[in-house]
Amino acid sequence: MDKKIKIVAICGSPHKGNTHNILRMLKKSNPEIDFKILMLSELNLKDCLGCYSCINIGEENCPLEDDRDMIIEEMKAADGTIFASPTYARTISALMKKFVERTSYISHRPIFFGKYALALTTCAGFGADLTCRYLKENFTQSGFSFVSSLELKVATKTKTETDHNRMKALNGYEKMINAIKSHKKFEPSLGQLVYFNIFKSISELNKLKGWADYKFYKDKKDFYDDSKIPFLKNKIAKWVAGKEIKKLKANR
Repeated sequence: MDKKIKIVAICGSPHKGNTHNILRMLKKSNPEIDFKILMLSELNLKDCLGCYSCINIGEENCPLEDDRDMIIEEMKAADGTIFASPTYARTISALMKKFVERTSYISHRPIFFGKYALALTTCAGFGADLTCRYLKENFTQSGFSFVSSLELKVATKTKTETDHNRMKALNGYEKMINAIKSHKKFEPSLGQLVYFNIFKSISELNKLKGWADYKFYKDKKDFYDDSKIPFLKNKIAKWVAGKEIKKLKANR
């Protein structure tokens, strides 16, 4: 018997409006998918204190006790994650920003390779592209392979607009499900390779204070996982990262 595909949607809306309605529609579109919606507004997620404990000495040393770890476990257990936020003031909502901050240590020590993601936003004005870009850039660094970005306009709420959004969302969702079914492999981007080399170098420079990162990176070579990196691409990434590290050392 085939394993049931599991999707978790992280919704950064403070209420069950346009963004939640799209997620609910996606959930109903395929009853065979185990689809869970996590409303950040209904969970206990405290403000990041900026103490840097999660990055320097490990996430288990965060002084805050809330639902952060539960959300991360749901993401680990899922085949795909939908990061959904309304566009407020041309960016993600405050709730989603809080979630990004509380999980930012994962961008240092990515754990979601082999997992697929979709960025989704509803927007009545401008900035939908900025919201999706923000979500994609942040969570790609956590290891996710983004299959699609959905920028859905909800200014008029006419039948034409609603039908267009429905089809666009369903198509993007189907694309993610197909990627999961086919175990689609994504080659690391140049940006990911540059980030890897920068973080690895910084972990060596900061290994006494930031030993969590150092322990994570010390045995890794060209990337976080066993992806085969093209020779020239790898060389370029190391060169770019080297220039950035040189600047960093000059300012120490």
